[in-house]
Amino acid sequence: MKDLFDEIQLKDLKLKSRIVRTGTWETETEQGGFLTPSIYDRYEKIASSGTGLIVSEIFALDYKDRFFPYSANLNYKAFIKDYKLITDICHEYDVPILGQLAFFYYDDGVNQKVEANDISEEGIRKLQSEVIMAAKKFSFAGFDGIQLNMGNNFYLSRFMNPYFNQRNDKYGGSTENRVRISSEIIKVIKKTMDLHVNCRINPWDVRKGGVTADESIAIASELEKAGADSLQLTARTISQVYDKGEKHPFLIYFDDLVNTINIPVILGGSLREMSKINEVLNNSKVELISMSKPFVAQPDFLADWRNNGSGIAICQSCNNCYSKKTSTCFKH
Repeated sequence: MKDLFDEIQLKDLKLKSRIVRTGTWETETEQGGFLTPSIYDRYEKIASSGTGLIVSEIFALDYKDRFFPYSANLNYKAFIKDYKLITDICHEYDVPILGQLAFFYYDDGVNQKVEANDISEEGIRKLQSEVIMAAKKFSFAGFDGIQLNMGNNFYLSRFMNPYFNQRNDKYGGSTENRVRISSEIIKVIKKTMDLHVNCRINPWDVRKGGVTADESIAIASELEKAGADSLQLTARTISQVYDKGEKHPFLIYFDDLVNTINIPVILGGSLREMSKINEVLNNSKVELISMSKPFVAQPDFLADWRNNGSGIAICQSCNNCYSKKTSTCFKH
């Protein structure tokens, strides 16, 4: 029988449980991006509670990005010093931590919001260089890896999506070509740094002419070939498309995916109760579960679950923390 508090290996990372905490927004920094005591306290509570792996809050690539005011700052002068303290806290509790990089817009030096069809190959090289430099900064700050957020509706997600990408060069057309911008980044990171590379992807799209489940699996295969160590599932919307909501919407897709690729996949999506998580673990091929909003409501809730052998997160899935872009809970 599998249990969410089992120790498990995630490629090169040893985890103390099957729970992956995924961060979203960061709104508790001081002006300029400097970390406050509440942020250090939050990470200690998460790391000490029984979390297996921590994925940081979103780090923005550029101060002009749409979500920069609500994101962690990668480019302020004390970044390495401050976040080395964060990664040291996590490592004190034997919890690996990945830095999550996501960006909605990209400034290629000509257009501050250049999209997939319009960015030049020179612009693509600039983008790739900036992402690789971000990975190097994470490495200097003691992170165990990087999560490239190419899910939801972020830039790399749109670049891979045939709905947005109609290029006729080597970065458009086939699945391999649309993923190439990301594949080349992953290859350089794996060749030059000792970092775990996780890619966050959508299982499907809700747009006509967008990414289907089959196309998403093909994308995952390209990322694996490039050297990605693991994947995490997310979505623009978690539509209850199977059995009128009686099944977790990702599970049928998940089985098809893990039968196709050979790297670990982390399941995400609105699981809030220990018994239901263990039910999913024991009735599917799922090995790892990602949770986000429950950690906003109560950063150390897993300690209660572990001590009691059961539990339900106090998070009520109101989604205010995400939609209003804050790192604190509106109710608790």
